[in-house]
Amino acid sequence: TEKGCCIYPGFTEHAYRLVFPFEERFASDIPQVLTVMPTGVVETTEELRPNEECALTAFTYPQSISDELAESPVAFTADESAQEDAPQDSRRRILRDTAFVWRREDGTNALVQTWPTHLNEDFRKTFEITEGTNPDSDKFSPQAVSEFQAAMVRLFGSNATQRPILFCHSKKLSKSPAVVGVGEDVLAHIKENPELMRTLAILNVDSDGLGFVADGTSGDGQKFEKHFTLQAGEQCVVYKEVG
Repeated sequence: TEKGCCIYPGFTEHAYRLVFPFEERFASDIPQVLTVMPTGVVETTEELRPNEECALTAFTYPQSISDELAESPVAFTADESAQEDAPQDSRRRILRDTAFVWRREDGTNALVQTWPTHLNEDFRKTFEITEGTNPDSDKFSPQAVSEFQAAMVRLFGSNATQRPILFCHSKKLSKSPAVVGVGEDVLAHIKENPELMRTLAILNVDSDGLGFVADGTSGDGQKFEKHFTLQAGEQCVVYKEVG
């Protein structure tokens, strides 16, 4: 333990995801997915063209967004790559006009942070998949499942209810160091340790101490950089994902 952080030399990673396999079922429609972050920023946007392996995935816990952000205009990532791909009408909307943010009955705002994935052979080898029935309500929050389904209906229409939600779980051993603690403390410690930064493939830490840029290599060998933002005062884990 150092400065409020716990550092582990490796760990067993359990990943839980919800998946909606839209595939070729909605061929007459080509909706636009916006991956909305809890900060209100749209990280990615993509046209969902029909393909037998195409799906959307999401986290297995409910997410919320403030009234202020829900009522703000759709905003894109700083590199503007998402903005360039977005249709003109999405740039004029507020977040609550999208399929991914709406007001709940209790007055809070639901956020469904979803992004495209490929339901291919590699995915099926990596994840244990249960179709249609929640195998563990502690790991797959019923509220998150309901809101993910609601977002799919808002995106694809009422016929989306005829497609099953897939409950996916993977387990793998990781040799990456894992730094656990409050976000500010974790990034402060990483910034003070250049060797740890290199091991975690972190290029730099933001001046406000709540974000960082990491580099990596995609499955097709392309180099890329990605920015991550942490929430002030919240517990987090920073590690290098492989595969």
